[in-house]
Amino acid sequence: LAERELRAGVEANRAEGGTAIIMNPASGEILALANWPTFNPNAFGKADEAARRNRAIQSLYEPGSTFKIVTASAALEQRLITPESMVETSPGHITFPGRKPIYDTHHYGTIDFTDVIVKSSNVGAIKVGLRVGPQLLTDYVGRFGFGQTIAPDFRGETAGIVWSAARLDPSAVASVSMGYQIGVTPMQMVTAVSAIANGGSLIEPRVVRAFIRDGRRVEVPRKTVRQAITAETAATVTTIMEQVVERGTAKTAQIEGYTIAGKTGTAA
Repeated sequence: LAERELRAGVEANRAEGGTAIIMNPASGEILALANWPTFNPNAFGKADEAARRNRAIQSLYEPGSTFKIVTASAALEQRLITPESMVETSPGHITFPGRKPIYDTHHYGTIDFTDVIVKSSNVGAIKVGLRVGPQLLTDYVGRFGFGQTIAPDFRGETAGIVWSAARLDPSAVASVSMGYQIGVTPMQMVTAVSAIANGGSLIEPRVVRAFIRDGRRVEVPRKTVRQAITAETAATVTTIMEQVVERGTAKTAQIEGYTIAGKTGTAA
């Protein structure tokens, strides 16, 4: 099902390729993983290199606004802001020396931090990210598993690209705060979001549920890598993400009868 729907999405958007990962956040189990284009393993030699690549763990991209959950988590955890704190986003853009202005999709004016995420305001996220600062922001990037390999069940995993705090001037902090100037894999991103859903615990992704040894079934234990954020912060971020789906940029993700939490993003 994941492969079928991924293919449909790639074709509908005329994309070169795509990845879909479905993870149980509580256990770290990968329930489905699909890449497109794919290949026939019975004719491995006939497939080109792009089709054989496991995009989920090897392809790096700038995650864009989905990464704002890291900025939000850092700011909320450090009590630099609350969901109700007002953030001035006027005049709808922000500038840094030597680069083009960074714009919001709309001019939002003064909005609370919840709406910064619900409306996915770049200006708002940047202003909050500047409050967090390069050292703390880099710390939370690492806490969520970016810049490191996190899925030992997969070979050839890429660690990604994360800049050191010393190299993050205000312009770079602005970029990272909204998910740019950082390279992540789809596996890292889904694991980070799963940590939010799992009370702040970063769980190691895995594809093997159990082994059969001498006729006995031996479960592979759930492995907690670290507590990325507190359960309280995770609950707050989850509530904000629920509003993203209920009334924000991710309304098309609504499913009748379910409460959905999400975050949209434009990747590069």
